[in-house]
Amino acid sequence: MREIKSILVPIDGSVHSERALEQAIYIAGLSQAELVVLYVIDLNTAVSAVERMSLDTYVPDDIDKEGKRVLEQAKKKVSAAKREASYVLKIGDPSKMILKYSKDKKSDLIVMGSRGLGTIKQIIMGSVSQYLVSRADCPVLIVR
Repeated sequence: MREIKSILVPIDGSVHSERALEQAIYIAGLSQAELVVLYVIDLNTAVSAVERMSLDTYVPDDIDKEGKRVLEQAKKKVSAAKREASYVLKIGDPSKMILKYSKDKKSDLIVMGSRGLGTIKQIIMGSVSQYLVSRADCPVLIVR
């Protein structure tokens, strides 16, 4: 078994992602691993197709604020547990962005919720969770 030095926690503000963050905080405490909390702004669900064509790289304030709010809530949880973490806000398709980030940063473990704030396509296990379980280079812990 390889040592866990870096834990990536993708969050979206859902109950499942909050539970995943709690589990990641616990594991980071046991392993003294670096904790990285990632929020991905999904413009595909947040903005209509017509608006996306005109946005290019601009992110509407209300969407950006929501991401910052969710990360701020995570920061409070991490601080309350007397841990430290890095907080990252990215824009793109959550599945692909989380996978790319985990590979680029060579994460040793991804801890995430079983379902997020998505719609019907996430009835059994979230589509993002399924995507990462089948493609990540590191172990993926799915928290319910």
